[in-house]
Amino acid sequence: MPGMREGKTGRDDREICLVFSLQAASSHLRASDGRDIPFTRAILTARNVCESDVIDISLHTTLGQEGGTVQDVTHALSGSPPSLPPGGSITWDVYDRLLPAHAGTASKVHMFGYRAALNWRFDLAVWASYSCPAGSLPEQTPVSRWVLSWHVADTVTGAVELAIEEGKD
Repeated sequence: MPGMREGKTGRDDREICLVFSLQAASSHLRASDGRDIPFTRAILTARNVCESDVIDISLHTTLGQEGGTVQDVTHALSGSPPSLPPGGSITWDVYDRLLPAHAGTASKVHMFGYRAALNWRFDLAVWASYSCPAGSLPEQTPVSRWVLSWHVADTVTGAVELAIEEGKD
């Protein structure tokens, strides 16, 4: 699955239980003139792929704006559950939760709405530490990285598309 990373922890060849993915999802946004514009959202998901609960989850994420600074936007993921059952997942909307948490884009998103995200490239990195009840030491996921950019795909309707690329380590 694109954006999905799975791997080993490096200790005892145990599999990593918490994996991240980033998917594009069709949606709509209300423009300042009152019309609904087709808009593609980026949905970040953390999923427990193991057969036991994942507990003591500590999430971390950074967002970099093209030509700007990289900001720690972990606080935008607050309210996440402290544990995930097998097959459980948590999702976040990158446009609604993470872009406004970045100091370089917050005022622009507030002032210009979705247009503030157009033609910019954003570097998103996410990782987590967690524990499994059977394990004694905390595990850490690899850092998952993506590059996101929104652009107007149809000037007549104003439809906004999202491009997601795998980021480099």
